[in-house]
Amino acid sequence: MTKLLLAFGLWCLAFVIALVGLITTGPGNPNFTGTVVFDFKPFCQNFIVQTEKGFVVLEWEDGTLFFGEGDSLVGPLHTMGLQSLNVVGRGAMTARFETWVPDLAAAQQVFRERCNLPPGTPLAGAARN
Repeated sequence: MTKLLLAFGLWCLAFVIALVGLITTGPGNPNFTGTVVFDFKPFCQNFIVQTEKGFVVLEWEDGTLFFGEGDSLVGPLHTMGLQSLNVVGRGAMTARFETWVPDLAAAQQVFRERCNLPPGTPLAGAARN
């Protein structure tokens, strides 16, 4: 019986320590800074943002429309779903994270597909390879 009580007490202590650890550490900072590299407004709601981790495909949902290629965005650019982003110097917007692609060629292909552009359409974005 003593061993059972000791085991239960240790389990409770470990549970409390784990819970405190989860509460105090939190998820970290999911914010990234990126640059809009492909945008085809008003004909397409999708746009591509380049971050230090690659290229992110976003779909504009709400907020400022006054942004374009070369503008900086700050926010959870690599988090799935609907996100609140800040267009530096222009205001806030809501956009849906759709997918991530690792390189410029893949970003161009996805952008052409999402915006129904012919395969040979030149894209003059602000992308750095």
